[in-house]
Amino acid sequence: MRLACFEAEGVYRRQPDGSLEPDWDAIGDLWERFNDWRVRVRPALGRIDIAALGLTNSETRSLRVAVPIRSDYRPPEPAKTLLFPGGSFAYCYADNVDEIDEAGAIAARWVEEQGLRRASDLIEVYKFHYNQDQHPCDCGFLVLNGNGADPLPPPASHANPLPIAR
Repeated sequence: MRLACFEAEGVYRRQPDGSLEPDWDAIGDLWERFNDWRVRVRPALGRIDIAALGLTNSETRSLRVAVPIRSDYRPPEPAKTLLFPGGSFAYCYADNVDEIDEAGAIAARWVEEQGLRRASDLIEVYKFHYNQDQHPCDCGFLVLNGNGADPLPPPASHANPLPIAR
């Protein structure tokens, strides 16, 4: 999936235990700049069910915020184009922004309990919602089997439900 994204590095501080502590002011500023751009530019959406994505990168302590775009669309500056690899996505639903940390922790614990390994840092997939004060999202990780293979075979059809999103 192609994404138009904004990125801010260093919005997480590494803690002595290795965890990342968010700089909420910097994260809020990134989302505000991105949403102002999105409303002004009105990019050609590639998926109408996803309002936005938040992609954490623990290596650079950065956050990318993005929206899916059509393959033929070239977003204007300052947005960058990013190809999202996709794959099996193990996630937990969060009803609102203040539930994201807990949902991400639940998804991380489940991934470990299943013997899977994370193939990404935390991903937040925000969905369109009729209530603009509510921001539901799926919080989770791209996952692989211990041997590096995709844990789910490609679905035979869209009629077959999967326990993990693809």
